[in-house]
Amino acid sequence: MLLNRKSLALKGTMLIATSMLFVACGSETPKEESTEVVAVDSTVVEEETETSSYSLPSPLQIASIFKKSGLKYKDGITSSQKDAAKYTTNLSKALNLGVYSADLSYTVLNKQNQEAMNCMKLCRQLADNLGMGSVFDQGNLSGRFEKNLGNEDSLAYIIAELQMVTDMYLDENNQQQITSIVFSGAWVESLYIGSKVYEKSKGKDLNSKLSEQMTILGSIINALKAEEKKDANITGLIADMESIKAIYDSLESVKKYNEAANEDADITLSDDEVIQLTKKIEEVRTKIING
Repeated sequence: MLLNRKSLALKGTMLIATSMLFVACGSETPKEESTEVVAVDSTVVEEETETSSYSLPSPLQIASIFKKSGLKYKDGITSSQKDAAKYTTNLSKALNLGVYSADLSYTVLNKQNQEAMNCMKLCRQLADNLGMGSVFDQGNLSGRFEKNLGNEDSLAYIIAELQMVTDMYLDENNQQQITSIVFSGAWVESLYIGSKVYEKSKGKDLNSKLSEQMTILGSIINALKAEEKKDANITGLIADMESIKAIYDSLESVKKYNEAANEDADITLSDDEVIQLTKKIEEVRTKIING
């Protein structure tokens, strides 16, 4: 989910859905949703505090970035937890809403229709449990998703619209901490999926995109810290996210890159370094999905 709060400026404009198509899928014009106007999912939303400014992508963007870099579908790596009722705290509900949002984007962009439908239902259940299930009824989002099952492009538009409506709802109801937590869960799941697929493919482009996504971790931590006073449980989540950052910053390839200060170069991690990073991401991810 894109971050949004009263102090945020939504930098994007409302564009025709074909613009979203270019970002998310790069394929032919959808059959069912081609005339709709939705918020482009590539919109960068910038969060500004008195001391910092940072921007974060959405789960759909991350999935699209990985897909363009060679991410192939791998069965069995999305969350195996299929009972949303097991999550009883607002923290666990929001984190796993993020997890299922990332799984939803991954399955839609890889045309896994039945799994995508299951992820959508789980997202709806967790949203209901957080008291914001009404966002799925706006514009008949749930119904349109099921109707367009199998049409990758249309589903991508619907996901983008759902994210926009959710962000607006949380902003209007002064629940910005939920947005920060949801995105944290989505980011961890996205990196987990990317790293697991890399283990199998060893693709260079996918390697560089894993490193690229790590560069926004500091912004995620800042976003959580900005909301820490609203929910004391966020403190533990911050510590988990900082533990991932500590591992990444300690990697030799990352230290050499930082010493060289060459902004035009990409960071390419060794296979051993990817394993170290993946181990920590998987540890945090396991903690999240186990509630």
